[in-house]
Amino acid sequence: MTYLNHILVIEDDLDAAESLSDMLSIDGFQITTTASVQDAMELLESQRFGVILTDRHLPDGLIEHRLQEILEVSSKTPVIVVTGYSDLQAVILAFRQGISDYVIKPIIPEDLIQTVRRILERRVLEQHLQIEHAFAERIQSTAEAIILVIDFDGRMIHFNRFFTELTGWAQGDLIGENWFDRCIYPEDRDRLINVCDTMSRTDRYRGCTNRIRCKNGEAREIRWSNSKWSEADGGQQFILAIGIDVSDLAEATQRAVRAERLAAIGETVAALAHESRNAIQRINAASEVLAINIRGNVDSEEELSVVQRAASDLSTLLESVRAFAAPIQAKLECADLREIWRRSWDDLECKRSGRDVELVENATSCLHDVKVDVCRMEQLFRNLFLNALEASEGPVRIEIDCECNDEMVCLKVTDDGPGLTAEQSAHLFEPFYTTKPTGTGLGMPICQRIVEAHGGTIAAGNHSNGTEVAICVPRVKAAVLVS
Repeated sequence: MTYLNHILVIEDDLDAAESLSDMLSIDGFQITTTASVQDAMELLESQRFGVILTDRHLPDGLIEHRLQEILEVSSKTPVIVVTGYSDLQAVILAFRQGISDYVIKPIIPEDLIQTVRRILERRVLEQHLQIEHAFAERIQSTAEAIILVIDFDGRMIHFNRFFTELTGWAQGDLIGENWFDRCIYPEDRDRLINVCDTMSRTDRYRGCTNRIRCKNGEAREIRWSNSKWSEADGGQQFILAIGIDVSDLAEATQRAVRAERLAAIGETVAALAHESRNAIQRINAASEVLAINIRGNVDSEEELSVVQRAASDLSTLLESVRAFAAPIQAKLECADLREIWRRSWDDLECKRSGRDVELVENATSCLHDVKVDVCRMEQLFRNLFLNALEASEGPVRIEIDCECNDEMVCLKVTDDGPGLTAEQSAHLFEPFYTTKPTGTGLGMPICQRIVEAHGGTIAAGNHSNGTEVAICVPRVKAAVLVS
């Protein structure tokens, strides 16, 4: 910024211009003089100056009449007006138009230099502040991190562009709103309010991790580093929170933990199934013989039926756990998804018999050339249909909607049942979580693993009339091993 030491003097009186140049040159300034505003405008179009020092009365008019032109061409270079006492009222009016200061004639060199120095120092400070502000703005717009400011009541004051890109929330959606009510899940709210209280007594708080709610309802896992920030006058205090999206890391960690858990389950179930299979076969064989011997004895037949159902349930449970723990290698082939879910629907005829049940298909013609593992997808649709049928005792309407493009097929399977509670939504895909008295808690986790084996995604939630399960799978994708 060497141009700051360069001063433009506009003075038509040659003696006065020379005197000003001498005064300023002694203090180390570089001086360029011109006799009119027009000449000054031509210089300002090609050169930058730290300060413009000008007489008020010039050959082409009073300076206040040309001030806006000068400021526009010079990018608002500070203007100092040299004037007499009789012109003070006009100079005061010129302040309103944008002049930075004035010097009274006759000029005292020390006063002039002091005025120039003060304005230049202020200009240097302003430029440093602009640079720092631009740098801060660039960091906010470039950094892949959330920058969030809230007050100690939880009211949102500011957030950066990355927060909007990550969550979909715009400034108009949240500024002034309560952070804990709008973006934090109920199960995390009390813990984070306690963090806020702790921040009122400390300067920093690091390592806090929680989920935040995106505008579309999705959740992102964020790790926070918080610090206390006060206004420049030491007044109101705020929490400055820097958040890193660790959703992918958290998901990868969960997959690793789940893989280890499945491996342990697989080994245990394999050994258990080996030992149990013979015992169950002996129970079944003995039951068949006993059924012949007690034929006609109603009470005994009922007791035997209980034993046979228990053996069947145990066999089913062992097979379900074994199937869940085993790695899934999707064997892909071109198939029509409508035919697959129709076969699954037909397989549940016994579950639908005598009930008011309807399957509504809102499908498109793009479903016939999708590469999937037919057997696994039939299993997936059976699980989804069975959940919908068992969720409601009254009439059931199950609806399938489809959206396709060149890369993906997305299905939405909805029902008009009671929907999911907050607890069910949080644990739906966790193995062995169930609200059914006789459920294994493996239906939806198996559906998730089937979809992931196809390289797709699955999510569940509520819609206006019940539960909605959204599934997206690639139209064509190599098989993925899911362990």
